Amino acid sequence: MPQPGRPTYRVEFTESAAAVRDTLPAERRAQLARGIRVLARDPYTKYSAPIGPDDYSRKAMVAESLLIEYGILEGVMIVIVVAVLDDMQFIADDED
Repeated sequence: MPQPGRPTYRVEFTESAAAVRDTLPAERRAQLARGIRVLARDPYTKYSAPIGPDDYSRKAMVAESLLIEYGILEGVMIVIVVAVLDDMQFIADDED
């Protein structure tokens, strides 16, 4: 839900994040876009977490198996990493 008196943040992608986004199938790209649209209304949502010592570098799961890392600066949300977590292997999966 948008915060009162705060406009939606403008979203920009780094070249590497845009490259990952652009390789996604149309359905996954649409899921990513929807999640980012919602996040741009409140990038500090309780569904995100800081990834550094300050609150301006964050991560969030924006759709199933789609994790982004982003920074927030003066009304702009910069998507730095788009990670696709489909078919991930877990350490416990390799247990003897």
